[in-house]
Amino acid sequence: MSDSVFALFLGFAFIWILMGIGGIALLMRSQNQSFRLNRDAILVFLPILVVFLIALSFGAFMLTKGS
Repeated sequence: MSDSVFALFLGFAFIWILMGIGGIALLMRSQNQSFRLNRDAILVFLPILVVFLIALSFGAFMLTKGS
């Protein structure tokens, strides 16, 4: 039973990621700003994204390993 709860948590995490990306995109488009990523934005965004993806993939790996 705890595996199904963890799978549900991972599913909602991916949904929240997609909603966050979509919300930022819509916010930028509503203010007529272009989508550009300069060096500073990549330096902030990339470590956050990498750590988050590692944590989610580790959780998914442990979920499949436990079954």
